[in-house]
Amino acid sequence: MANTHKVTKTKVVQLESGAYGVEFEFDDGYTDFAEVGSKETADFYATVQMGESIVMGVNPLLLNAEKAETLRRKRKQ
Repeated sequence: MANTHKVTKTKVVQLESGAYGVEFEFDDGYTDFAEVGSKETADFYATVQMGESIVMGVNPLLLNAEKAETLRRKRKQ
């Protein structure tokens, strides 16, 4: 089984370019950053990835399949 770490903190950051990104902090002290474009997108990822277990070395913006499907269904309603 792949090693994972859990997202314990997220922070939306506006970049000098005007774009936005998300800072991720994990339970093992590792941090990561991903530029996402709009504030709405950054807020979305900061919210839905909080508390998620992410496979080490995998981009924290990738949603697990179950969560992605749940979000897809909510948007259709």
